[in-house]
Amino acid sequence: MILVYSHKITPRLTYIFRQIFIRILELPVDFTSTIEKFVSHSGPKISYTHQPLGKEFFIASHDLLFQQGIQEVEVEVSNWSGTPAFFKLSKDSQLPFDIFAASFYLMSRYEEFLPHVKDELGSFLPHQSLAAKNNFLELPLIDLWALRLKDKLYEFFPELPHISWNKPTFQPIVSVVNPYQYKHKSLLLKVVDSLQSIWSLNLFSLIEQYLVILGFRQDPYANFDALEKLFKVTGVQPIYFFLFSEISFFDQGVSIYNNRFRNLIKHTADSHKVSLLASHAGQQESKKIIDECQQLNELIHRKIDFLRFNYNLLSASSGYYQLLENGIQEDYSMGYREVLGYRASTAVPFYFYDLNNDLQTALKIFPIVAQEEGLRSYSNEKAFQKLLNLYEALPTRSAFHGVSFSNAILNPNEENKSFREQFLNYLKSHARKE
Repeated sequence: MILVYSHKITPRLTYIFRQIFIRILELPVDFTSTIEKFVSHSGPKISYTHQPLGKEFFIASHDLLFQQGIQEVEVEVSNWSGTPAFFKLSKDSQLPFDIFAASFYLMSRYEEFLPHVKDELGSFLPHQSLAAKNNFLELPLIDLWALRLKDKLYEFFPELPHISWNKPTFQPIVSVVNPYQYKHKSLLLKVVDSLQSIWSLNLFSLIEQYLVILGFRQDPYANFDALEKLFKVTGVQPIYFFLFSEISFFDQGVSIYNNRFRNLIKHTADSHKVSLLASHAGQQESKKIIDECQQLNELIHRKIDFLRFNYNLLSASSGYYQLLENGIQEDYSMGYREVLGYRASTAVPFYFYDLNNDLQTALKIFPIVAQEEGLRSYSNEKAFQKLLNLYEALPTRSAFHGVSFSNAILNPNEENKSFREQFLNYLKSHARKE
């Protein structure tokens, strides 16, 4: 066990140290603010404070982990042997940067609690992030820092246990907003679809719509049987999230009272993990989340204790409080819709830290590195090559490679052929062998 000494043991300090040592590096850690206990400890030990006590493994501390509340923090990103880093330290420190304070800043989503501009949905925009501004959005930067720390620790403490390497977890996520492109929609939405096709002079779409409605053609989004076969062949276990809410301006799916839709969800839940794709309104109102969870629970007869937000997490400073109020234990929304990368600068699942009350919560967050909208902004080949590169570059076996796509990804139409084939190849590359 590694013993950590600091002049003050705070919730922020224990939160980020446990994340780095236990969840990322898989090394046990404990804490003390008693110098005598630290000095008498015979195993590996680290001091994290303002000045070294002796010749121990010392890391100088930035003030962030000892502060309370939310305040402006000066961040200047520089280079640490080819890796971005910030919160530079004195020469006495074993590391040139305080990776614990920097990791806390990134993982807690500190910048999302500070004033920022939002889009029409109320989202924190990726280009505002420190990661995007300094070109490390596609790096699991905290995990890379942790590995550098581990290398330094092994030099100092060769008796530390070595962890065997396993491939990180790949987790496909199916986000079902519209199970059907044309069928089983309300008359109003069918009319809207027709008018949009006419307005854009898309005659093919208009003809396709009526061929599907009249039963002469399969709905392009109704690909659940094909997905089922694909997952069965590859041995990959997906998680399905269904939008199951009243139709609104932001959430225009199928009515929750439609029997075909309800049967589809129940059938999918017979074979796979199924949960709620919470609506845009649900991210704003606790009561809305309660209603949606209850309605889905009554349909599939399972407690809804994990979910994902439609449109992803809008802002960490607001959205997660709705989940905490409703006892949700896991979230799969920590990512960006339109760009690939690590919103919290880590690929390892972590617990949400409530900066307003300065405490770690029980809500576990699973990072999402990419979703279909972001992938489609690249050429088809480049999109999945980037995805493969991101996976191969994961530095720890504790990492989670979460990728979200819709049921429409297997759309049989000719214009989707190349993207569909690239997706199939990517999924097959992750096939699980017996």
